[in-house]
Amino acid sequence: MGLTPRIKRRIAQDYTGEDRQAVEEILHELVNDLTGGAEERIVAATLIRSQAKVERFLLAVQIARDDSRGILMSSGLEHEDWRERLDAEFGTDS
Repeated sequence: MGLTPRIKRRIAQDYTGEDRQAVEEILHELVNDLTGGAEERIVAATLIRSQAKVERFLLAVQIARDDSRGILMSSGLEHEDWRERLDAEFGTDS
């Protein structure tokens, strides 16, 4: 699975130039390392946690790699309403 259109839109909104390219590359690597079907949710949680700051993004990626539940909890995507929150934060792909 690659990055979804709404994830790519958020990256373009939050980061510019070289930062955007680096964020996309790192998130592609993260997606490739994840299993279990929650890739978009975890990537979204990583972006929410980063608050469009590179330093926070790198920390959020480390948290996501070490403990996917931890990144979900720190971003507000841990509850059953995570789909609605994701739509509210990132829009829909349709």
